[in-house]
Amino acid sequence: MSATLLCALADIPDGGAKAFGDDTASSLFAVRRGDQVHVYQNRCPHAHTPLNWMPDRFLNRDRSQIICATHGALFDIDTGYCTAGPCQGQHLTAKTVTVQDGQVWLS
Repeated sequence: MSATLLCALADIPDGGAKAFGDDTASSLFAVRRGDQVHVYQNRCPHAHTPLNWMPDRFLNRDRSQIICATHGALFDIDTGYCTAGPCQGQHLTAKTVTVQDGQVWLS
């Protein structure tokens, strides 16, 4: 299986998020914490809508969790697990990525 270059690590703000695609439920987004990047499908497991309320806006106010713009569900950044809201106990769909030489690769 080959990897696809998603972006440069520097393209994702440290402590922030970045969307890839057209902000539909089939697009992806990444959340960065230092050299660690988590990529998920941009789709709420409950409402089946994109999570962001504006371009690249996926995190709650203190940037500690991913938030769904449709109904405020909260998701753990590291696991995609829903910690609060109507989809509690469900997960975002994670994508496998690696960071190598300052580049983020999607497997």
